[in-house]
Amino acid sequence: MADAEVRGASARAQWIREGLVVLGPHLAQAWGIPQEALATTSASGEVVSIHIENCQYYPAALLSIDRLTAGAICRALRNLHDTERVMFWLRDHGALGGRNVALALKAGTPTARVNALAEAWARERTYARSLDDEDVVESRERRS
Repeated sequence: MADAEVRGASARAQWIREGLVVLGPHLAQAWGIPQEALATTSASGEVVSIHIENCQYYPAALLSIDRLTAGAICRALRNLHDTERVMFWLRDHGALGGRNVALALKAGTPTARVNALAEAWARERTYARSLDDEDVVESRERRS
């Protein structure tokens, strides 16, 4: 478990170094909204963010997307862990022609298609987590 935590921290630090995530003031400025408004939307799940090293970071991909489009996609991911939500924005998706969300939208992929992918991504991870939870319960019952 400790090794996984170290790998996770290292990956998050790499996201910062590579500019894959940005601090809130940068995104708030790009969207032309107050920092407080961004913090509120982040807390409510309207915008994807992740806490790294005592700071709130946002996927840099959001910089190139209008906030209404970003909000619609982020809401589909609302019930996932922060890392899972950020990973959706960072990775290339086969369903989007091997592109990440921002590049796919820029290339003309309909927002509805990206929303559908976000919903499927969330369902898949929620289902996988429920299977993991069932395995833990079964393991505990066997030990009892």
